[in-house]
Amino acid sequence: MLKKSVVTRIALTDQVTAILQERIFDRAYEPGEKLNIDALGREFDVSSSPIREALTRLSALGLVTSTSFSGFSVTPVPDRRWFEQLRDYRIIVEGWAARELARRQPADVISRMTDSLLAMEGETIGRHARDYIPISREDEIFHEAMAEASGNDILVQTLRNLRPHLQHARLFSRVPQNIEPLIAEHRAILDAVIAGDPEAAGAALEAHLIASWSRYDDWLADDPKN
Repeated sequence: MLKKSVVTRIALTDQVTAILQERIFDRAYEPGEKLNIDALGREFDVSSSPIREALTRLSALGLVTSTSFSGFSVTPVPDRRWFEQLRDYRIIVEGWAARELARRQPADVISRMTDSLLAMEGETIGRHARDYIPISREDEIFHEAMAEASGNDILVQTLRNLRPHLQHARLFSRVPQNIEPLIAEHRAILDAVIAGDPEAAGAALEAHLIASWSRYDDWLADDPKN
């Protein structure tokens, strides 16, 4: 009985987490908005425990902020300068990782990146979170595989802590994208890796990150908060 109860609770928390994450990405809850546990519990017809657990999970992802006296609220979207600095940092560290990957060419990593690219090619994309989160996840898998192959644990952990793909996903509902350029950019990186060309791999990675940022830059530049 205990085992069944635990599994049911975890499944419920998973569902609540997924719904709240979608709402944050879709701006149903605006950045900075407070999230009331009791009100959410009444809406979902559940106790406060799965709501609190879900909010704690989202806090670990950086999508929700928790403070001692104010409770939970949606984390503000970083400003334009933060995203620019993130882009520049990723160009440096992921560019190095891409060059290292092209030199080493581990078959298992290339296979993971290939599978991720194929999964992206099989997706369609829309304006709502449920439409673009699968693409964002495959994008993250592609980049994480490349980072992990570098063998630099600090680099990998730093990128995970920054959660760049989640941060970009928060902008997507405002700036829906055409997925074809994203796929072409990933293909260029992978082709350079497979060809064993470190400089081409680094250049393709840099071009991808610059192009990816430019897809959001105009909107952030026009936002009065940035």
